[in-house]
Amino acid sequence: MESVDGPRKACHNCRRQRLRCDRARPRCQKCVASGKECLGYGKLFTWTGAVASRGKLAGRTSSAPLASPSKATARRDPRSAFVSSRPQSGAQPGHGKLKYRTPDPNPDLNPDAVELVVRPPSNTAWNGFNRLGIVLVDPLFQDLNPFYRHYLSYFTQRLCKDLVSYDAPDRNPFRGLLPLTRDHPLLRHIVVAASAAHMSNLVKAPLQYGGKSQPHLLLPAGAEEASQRAAQDALVAKHKALSLMRHALQQVDATGGDIILAAALFFINIELIESGKHGWKAHLEGAGKIMSLLQPAVAGNEALRDYISSDCFIYFILASAFMPAAAFDAGSYFQSSRISQILEKAAANSYLCCPPEILAILHAASQLSNKNNDNDSSDDISTTALSLIQKAQSFDIGIWANDVRQVSYLQHVSVQSRIHTGSAHRIAACLYILQAIPNLRAIPGHDDLAKTLSDDLFRHLSSVPEEDVNFKATAWPTFIAGAEASTLDRRAWVMDRLQKLVVSCPWGFLYTAMDTLQIIWHLDSQSDGARSWVQTLKDPNLNFLIV
Repeated sequence: MESVDGPRKACHNCRRQRLRCDRARPRCQKCVASGKECLGYGKLFTWTGAVASRGKLAGRTSSAPLASPSKATARRDPRSAFVSSRPQSGAQPGHGKLKYRTPDPNPDLNPDAVELVVRPPSNTAWNGFNRLGIVLVDPLFQDLNPFYRHYLSYFTQRLCKDLVSYDAPDRNPFRGLLPLTRDHPLLRHIVVAASAAHMSNLVKAPLQYGGKSQPHLLLPAGAEEASQRAAQDALVAKHKALSLMRHALQQVDATGGDIILAAALFFINIELIESGKHGWKAHLEGAGKIMSLLQPAVAGNEALRDYISSDCFIYFILASAFMPAAAFDAGSYFQSSRISQILEKAAANSYLCCPPEILAILHAASQLSNKNNDNDSSDDISTTALSLIQKAQSFDIGIWANDVRQVSYLQHVSVQSRIHTGSAHRIAACLYILQAIPNLRAIPGHDDLAKTLSDDLFRHLSSVPEEDVNFKATAWPTFIAGAEASTLDRRAWVMDRLQKLVVSCPWGFLYTAMDTLQIIWHLDSQSDGARSWVQTLKDPNLNFLIV
């Protein structure tokens, strides 16, 4: 029993390592400071051959305790998890009725009841087999090989945090995908692929961008090899998912539209984790077509559907900013009239931390920039563009930021952080409009307005430090700030911030953003200013996505 002042015993990590524990709630700060997941103070349950009394494994005996990494490596080749072409857990593509449904109320199937045990890595964590340091030990997943259990556990422990603004273990809807991966090989492979790609980037992220390492950023011994192996695992799992996706699209009713939509989103996420170039576009168009076929969400799955749909719309809007008019299928589900309706459902905890109204303005500006001046009056276009800027500037960020307090589990969040992040997106949208509509360059005070906006953008970005939960949401406005930067000091500041973003949020599109800024700065030094950087980025050959 615990006293009113806190737990009487040390946390499980400190007890195992014979360390003095500060007994802080909800987790030991010593564990947090060392980067370990605190196992808490309560009882730990492990499965040691017990017989399941209910659920799909009723009457079956669970597997024995998982072996340590050293024993696992002695028993099997780490590549064996992916060499075999046999489907996992006996699940053949299209086998049975794979309907997307509400998780069974049975605790054994409820995603909130899935228990994860994180085993702290040893001093030789990067020995090439550190992937077994995090293991999903729920008995319902014991039929999966340990490598897949490891990546699924990494998904819940790490990747899920990047998909929302404020992560709470029982409130992050993306964790609801975990129990669905058991019955749907398509979803299982694509989630594993995304997790492995993310892990590969995370391991090598401390390397200084451009290949020059700093002494305090050197990787531990074996980390490069571990990163390469995770990247290989991602490629193989991605290939399997692509094969299953083709089959699923031929039998949508059998697989379930929501399962296919979730898979499409994670195909986009993989492309963003890898580089954000080219491959995402086909998956985004496919996601739009899938959404047009979906029936209303089943009760209990609305939140997951809302977040998946919201992310797809966000990707579409940000992609449209740097894509020519004919880039997307005109018959797509992504239409202006649906933007606010879709985005508002997940606005409080969206990873982007940007008001839906600002995203709608950005989309309108991207559409306006693609209009043919032969058919539309230049004056009309300029007037419309200026009205969009005025609309964005008059939007009350404070009211939007405080709306988060209406969500019970977000009462603790920093409203000031949301104000700075939302303001950065609003200003970035205004700067985009000034560059996307060439006719605006002729209006009086254009340069002064651009400078004022740029100064404000740097001020708000500087107010969201790397330890802030919304730091990951500032990638797009940071890119806009870099594109607008004309001095060496500001350009260096932007590159430093993007490098810090890579370390905290290891998505490959950030490297693409850095490369693209170098292109913009190089062209800026050679051009006469007749062409804006937005027009330069609308080259179909670039075809990149920055989110």
